[in-house]
Amino acid sequence: MTRTLPLLALALALAAPAAPAARAEERTDLARSIVERTVARNLGLAFKQAEERSLASLSKEQADKLRPELDKGFEQERAKLVDDLSKEYAQKFGDDELKQLTRIYDDPTYQKFQALNADPNSLVSSITKDAVTRMMNMLTLATLSTQQPQPGAGPAPQKP
Repeated sequence: MTRTLPLLALALALAAPAAPAARAEERTDLARSIVERTVARNLGLAFKQAEERSLASLSKEQADKLRPELDKGFEQERAKLVDDLSKEYAQKFGDDELKQLTRIYDDPTYQKFQALNADPNSLVSSITKDAVTRMMNMLTLATLSTQQPQPGAGPAPQKP
């Protein structure tokens, strides 16, 4: 019995450093499930829509040849994004916070909200796309106006 006690103490001492690592891994897994259901899901839908718009100008044969390559590249980038975000969120949020986020994302009302925002045919998506397009156009015009002389403005005055 006396010999068992030191062995038990040694086993506990060796296992103790693994506990924080195990908790960190569990936290990363929890964060990954959140990222998969939110950012990664929405990114996947957006990529598929953009991919189809991009391939629409090609022949069916060209599009069919290019699509697998694009999909493979997307999956690689998506996996890296999910991994990087999961690790970062696991560091920034504690166990209770990640569990709270999971409860929020599991809420049926929130899921309905997310589905509406992700639906490319919804009026919500149309309103958002239109607003983003107007904002991007505004930025483009502002940038162009500083780079090119205005029509009829004549040459810029020379400094002596």
